[in-house]
Amino acid sequence: MELNMAFNGLELWKASGGFANEPHVHDDWYQVTLPIKGQCLLVQEQQTYSLQAGSGIIAHPRTEHFFEIGSDAAVIVIKFRNLPGRLANQSSTAVPSELQVTQAFDPAEISRLFRGWHVTGLEDEPDPLLIQETELAVEQYLERILSISGYSHGLAREAGSIWSGKTEGLSLPCHNRPYFLGAAGSNPGIDPHMQRVLEYIHSDFTSAIDIDSMAAVAHQSRYHFMRSFKMLTGSTPYQYLLNLRVEEAVRCLRNTTESVTAISFALGFSHVSQFYRAFQRVKGVTPMQFRNQL
Repeated sequence: MELNMAFNGLELWKASGGFANEPHVHDDWYQVTLPIKGQCLLVQEQQTYSLQAGSGIIAHPRTEHFFEIGSDAAVIVIKFRNLPGRLANQSSTAVPSELQVTQAFDPAEISRLFRGWHVTGLEDEPDPLLIQETELAVEQYLERILSISGYSHGLAREAGSIWSGKTEGLSLPCHNRPYFLGAAGSNPGIDPHMQRVLEYIHSDFTSAIDIDSMAAVAHQSRYHFMRSFKMLTGSTPYQYLLNLRVEEAVRCLRNTTESVTAISFALGFSHVSQFYRAFQRVKGVTPMQFRNQL
């Protein structure tokens, strides 16, 4: 089994094509094992579970467990230290609660989401905002699929996750004006706090921006802010930020003789390769190809 990504308090793993591990215990980690193909034989606290795709299982901290899959099977494993969102609130009641041992999930959905999350790990040095968005997306998924014993929390599946894994974004018409602000600089259809978030992003899009600061401007929790922003713009804050940077790069490529490397670092990209990928996703050509076409 290969480690695909590690965050602060989250780890994502995937095993396929035959795998078996030894009995082990995580002192301070929860582990959810999600078979997405074939059969997974898992032993936990001396009880054997024969899991098919769509039937997951939770190991609480300090719970001994191990599993085995055949050559035609695959599983995704998510390890996390803290219960996400509303699950943490439910388990903090006077009577301690635990996650139900077995959990149902959609194998096709988690496979699609995992591919999107895995994109973050492919970056040379992932942007901190992208890492935060991926962490929140994983936490939101866990909150949505997990159930606590003794509760029927009824967390409905939402129309989409806060990050679907797609990397395309908006093509903004002007690099220095919020996409949803009208000619007079305001739009009565936008919540004033969200309008200030857009103004905040546009005023400093070449610098590092984090979710907590944007959520504070919006007067919303991080989870609520991510949903609100995507409903408003059709993209995540990171995707929106990338489009602003690409539009500014277009202006620089057209109107200056600055090198691609200089433009890249001036716009806040940590690597030129990251700039190339972002530019090509939005414009369909590399920065050099774009400049040569002028």
